[in-house]
Amino acid sequence: MPVTCVLRTKRFVWLLVYTVICFGLGLWGAYDYWVRIPHDEQRYQEFENVKGTFDSLQKKADEGKSLSAEERTAYEDSKKLMAGFQPPPTPVAAWDRPLQLYVYVIGCGILSAPWFLRSLIKLRGKRVELTELSDAGILRSGNITIEVREAVEIDMSRWMSKSIAVVRGPGGANIEIDDYMLEDGAKVVGFFAHRFSPAEWTTEAKRVTAAPDDSEVAPNDSAASPTEQS
Repeated sequence: MPVTCVLRTKRFVWLLVYTVICFGLGLWGAYDYWVRIPHDEQRYQEFENVKGTFDSLQKKADEGKSLSAEERTAYEDSKKLMAGFQPPPTPVAAWDRPLQLYVYVIGCGILSAPWFLRSLIKLRGKRVELTELSDAGILRSGNITIEVREAVEIDMSRWMSKSIAVVRGPGGANIEIDDYMLEDGAKVVGFFAHRFSPAEWTTEAKRVTAAPDDSEVAPNDSAASPTEQS
């Protein structure tokens, strides 16, 4: 019976979601860094300039000093401009620019999004196929083929922690099986693991449970206690 391992639908959906989210956050960070923040900084600077002019002329007027014609015009203009800044802009936070650049643009857009996209493309077309669960079977993945009878070993060092095993064949041929990402990966891994180490692994790719010692076996019920014999 052949076993074909393809990308799990749930993993595919999550990789796609992560890819879209990271690209979206990267674009959002780029917009904030190169468009919104410069606009907010410019608007705040304009507000500060207008407010400075208005406050200085207002102070002069409050002190009873007469304003020249040019100053009165500047005062009225600045007053009108002040009314246009509603609500008054606030300075851009010092952490806003580095946050958008390092976390969103670089972290999400440049590093994470391409990584998820590459994983999605790589795993979407990845298949591991075992033609039959016997010595006559052939293990295939892409252009790599390993006949079961010629398999050298299976590396189970990452199986319990990462759900990843590697079947090694002659001439350095290696086929990685990631059960977290691929459906029915445990069937193929279990077949090879049990074939090479039947005392350690079951055909379901689970560790063999040690049998209890003779000292731990309960006494036979047929054996009567000294009290019962008396």
